[in-house]
Amino acid sequence: MQCDAETERRGDAAKSEPSALADGLSLVRKIVKKFQTNDVFEIARRLNISITYGKWFPVTLGEFDKKNKRITVNLNAEISFEKIIAHELGHCFLEEILPVGSPAFRLNTLKRELQTEKICDDFAEELLRL
Repeated sequence: MQCDAETERRGDAAKSEPSALADGLSLVRKIVKKFQTNDVFEIARRLNISITYGKWFPVTLGEFDKKNKRITVNLNAEISFEKIIAHELGHCFLEEILPVGSPAFRLNTLKRELQTEKICDDFAEELLRL
């Protein structure tokens, strides 16, 4: 259960949005069980994901850089850093929630972006709720 190479694949290429959401919530529970915490800082540390901070106009609240395994948090954001980091961890695990080739990845770019942001928001909410 890593957000890069050893991703568990279920093989269903045609997940619907409700099943993707259910898979995302199930994944949150697996993550909390594996790491014995829902502390986003600890989960990121154990995944070797660095957390950095910057200031920019709050169009985005955070960024996940998969290649460099880094989450950057916008210091101008008006929500908690924990929520931003949890959301960005959702992007880290996104391929486990919505595998490449699923219907969501065949949508046009704007619809796909909106759907993935919603799934990452739900992932963050569930992670912080537990």
